[in-house]
Amino acid sequence: MAGDKAGEAGNGAYPFLAGDSEMARRIAAFDWASTALGPISTWPQSLKSTVGMMLLSPVPMALLWGQNGVMIYNDGYAEVAGGRHPAILGSQVVESWPEIADFNRNVIEVGLAGGTLSYRDQEMTLNRSGTPEKVWLNLDYSPVIDDEGKPAGVIAFVVETTRRVRAETQLERGFEMLRQMFEQAPGFIAILAGPDHTFAMVNNAYMQLVGHRDAVGKPVREALPEIVDQGFIELLDRVRETEEPYIGQSIRVLLQREPGSEPVERYLDFVFHPVSS
Repeated sequence: MAGDKAGEAGNGAYPFLAGDSEMARRIAAFDWASTALGPISTWPQSLKSTVGMMLLSPVPMALLWGQNGVMIYNDGYAEVAGGRHPAILGSQVVESWPEIADFNRNVIEVGLAGGTLSYRDQEMTLNRSGTPEKVWLNLDYSPVIDDEGKPAGVIAFVVETTRRVRAETQLERGFEMLRQMFEQAPGFIAILAGPDHTFAMVNNAYMQLVGHRDAVGKPVREALPEIVDQGFIELLDRVRETEEPYIGQSIRVLLQREPGSEPVERYLDFVFHPVSS
C-alpha cells in the first residue's frame, strides 16, 4: 500500500504510532488520503490519541471513525479478524463485515449518538477465512469524542469467547447425558446433601420405591417420616461422619407407598456411600 509522504518516512514521523507493533507500521504506511479520514497529518488530536491508546492495549480493539465507520485496529483485533486482516484496514466496517452489516450500522448509529452497547457471548456467523463459521464474542462499544466535544467515532473492545462457550456447551451436554443415565438407571439412586441428609436428586426407580413422593429439597426425616425410627438416619449420620460406606443386604424396611396408607414391608440391598465435596 502506498502511504502519504509522512507515512512513507515510517512510524517515527508520528509519536502516537510509537512502538514496534505490526499495526503501528501498517497504519503509518497506509494511504489514508484515499479514505474519508485524509492524510495522517490532518487527523484531529482526538483521533491520534485514541489510535495511540488502542495500539498500546493488549485487548483486541477496533476504532470505527466517522459516519462510515472507517476501520483502524490493533494487533489483538488483527488476530480476531483472521483472514480478513489486513484488507479491512481503512475500509468501511459495513463493507469489511458484510455478513453483519446491519449489526454494525446499529453500532455506529448508537455510538455517534453518544450511546454505548455491550454484549456477552454474542453469537455471530463470520466469514473470516473463506467459509462461514459460528463464533461467540464479548463486545463493548463506546463513543469517541472529537476535539469539539462531539461523538466522532466508536471504539470497539472485542474478545472472542468461542473456545470457552464451546467447552461449556460440551460440558453441559455431558452433564445432561449423565443426568439421563442417572434417571434411567434400573437401580434406585438418591443423592443426599448436608447434615440433615436433604434429597438433592432422585432417579425414577427411587421415586417408584417411595411411592412417587415429592422428596427433592426435603430432609429424609420430612420426606420419609416412617423410616425415622428404623435406624436409617443413624446409619446416614455415621457414614457422613466416618466417610466410610455402609453396605446393607436384605435389610428390612417399612415404606409408605401412598399418603395415609400403612407402611409396606420391603427387603432391600443398598449402599450408603459418602460423596466428598
